[in-house]
Amino acid sequence: MVQLYEIIVKSANAAYELLDLEVGNMPQGHNGAYYDEETPVRNTSHWLITFLKAYSISQDKKLLYGAQKMAKYLSSSEARPMQATFWHRKNPHKDSCNGLIGQAWTIESLIISSQELERPELLDLAEKVFLLHPFDEQIGIWRRVGVDGSYLNYDMTFNHQLWFAAIGGILAQYTSEEVRHRIMRFMHKMPDNFAVYSSGVIQHLLALNNFEWRKKLEYSLNQPIFNLSKALHRNHQLAYKAIGYQSFNLYAFALLKQVYPEHHLWKNQKVKAAINYSMSKKYFDDLENNDYGYPYNPTGFEMPFVIEIFQQNKQQEQTKWLSKQINLCYDFEQNLMSKNTQDLITLSARLYEATRLPNLDIELES
Repeated sequence: MVQLYEIIVKSANAAYELLDLEVGNMPQGHNGAYYDEETPVRNTSHWLITFLKAYSISQDKKLLYGAQKMAKYLSSSEARPMQATFWHRKNPHKDSCNGLIGQAWTIESLIISSQELERPELLDLAEKVFLLHPFDEQIGIWRRVGVDGSYLNYDMTFNHQLWFAAIGGILAQYTSEEVRHRIMRFMHKMPDNFAVYSSGVIQHLLALNNFEWRKKLEYSLNQPIFNLSKALHRNHQLAYKAIGYQSFNLYAFALLKQVYPEHHLWKNQKVKAAINYSMSKKYFDDLENNDYGYPYNPTGFEMPFVIEIFQQNKQQEQTKWLSKQINLCYDFEQNLMSKNTQDLITLSARLYEATRLPNLDIELES
């Protein structure tokens, strides 16, 4: 039996050996099963949060120093070379900002580090990049913004929109009314913009039920939002992927609920169906051998947080999920999440998602 905070501290100490102290960045991965070459920005964002949590537990000044170096890197021209959005991805066939999700991850780390390190300029940077993204009031979704500041089309992946909003909700506690206004509008329109399968699995792409608005969007962009026939052809693949992303979506819902616990969204039947499915044995079983579950989206860190916010007083269930993740992926010799994954560098960094949890017990397999 070990406890979560012991894992967090040991992992941060192991990761310190990988930190480039001159530049302030952590090693880059390749975005799991997608195999997109990334810059160090994503994993540095994740590790910054973990280092700060590990420092709060251990008071080891080395970890504080490492966090300060990473915060400096993320606010430098290395991470934001054209003073617009953060440079996350090197794949020439995809955007360099990694849609809304890449920006959400770095904004998240800047918000947390601004508070923990008492550096208000990091919060200013987070707000600046967040507000760079055009928000459509009538539809309630954001457009992507390129690393060069150019406006790209709408991000059609639901979890990207949801995570951007969830991090915006955290940001809104400290910054301008405009940020809060956009989050409120997103939440108000969300029931029209996402769908669930009959099982309760959240569909991967935005729904955009209003057909007229979809046609208007396509006309304004002079291109289809996405190829609908191609999406339907890929429906089985998307359904498989959606199972792996279920807890990732619900983690973002939980972040929003922390900030807006009384919002009417939590009474929505689709949200309830998604939560009910995630609490079922069927979901636990459906995740077996899913490439987008434990080996990439660390379900065993995400579900305990979802349970913490939506269920409460379910420590036994939290331990079940957490223990599954650790037993499957954590290497106790390297002290990193480096087992049974296609991208050990990125999965190791995603330990950060466990930093919002209490110090839970972990039951180790013999």
